[in-house]
Amino acid sequence: MNQKPILIIETYDQLKAISDPLRTKMLIFLVEQPHTGHMLANELNLSRAKILYHLRELEKHGIIKLVKKEERGGNILKYYQAVARGFIPADHLLNYVESKEATRQSFLEVINRAKTRVLTAPEESFELNSSNVEEWLNMSIQKEFSLSKEKFLKFTRQYRNLLDSLLDDDSDDEDKQLYYIMTTAFQIEEPLFNKNNK
Repeated sequence: MNQKPILIIETYDQLKAISDPLRTKMLIFLVEQPHTGHMLANELNLSRAKILYHLRELEKHGIIKLVKKEERGGNILKYYQAVARGFIPADHLLNYVESKEATRQSFLEVINRAKTRVLTAPEESFELNSSNVEEWLNMSIQKEFSLSKEKFLKFTRQYRNLLDSLLDDDSDDEDKQLYYIMTTAFQIEEPLFNKNNK
């Protein structure tokens, strides 16, 4: 199935469907690749019946789609996948509490998924072969900035373009490796890194 880059959530019912914390957890997996209810139940340590209920709700609202059926041992396995890699509420839904909570929950699940990626990455992912950080094949950075909204938006546009340039690399280099990049950015009220504590 060809996933859309982004699906615009147009109805309040769709917004409610993705604002549920458990469904957000499920969507993180379903964005990455197709899963059966049994696979999700194992990943999330929940009953298959509970997972199947939430799969039906997500499918009913057009958030996920049945992409494959497979017979195994007399059972029919149904594989579902998210219809898009990201979900954004339409402008007329932005003032609903569910919109804010869905976004916050999505950020939390992305961070949790990043933690899993770190814990399951091979040991060589964290090898340091040089004292020059620009030669490292990994990166972990936290920064806090005071910026105008205009400068922040300019940065996010440039950053998205940079990521797009990586995705557009269709060269046949033999030394290609698979890398994981996770980014979050949002407004905060108080600095975590106090200048007086440096």
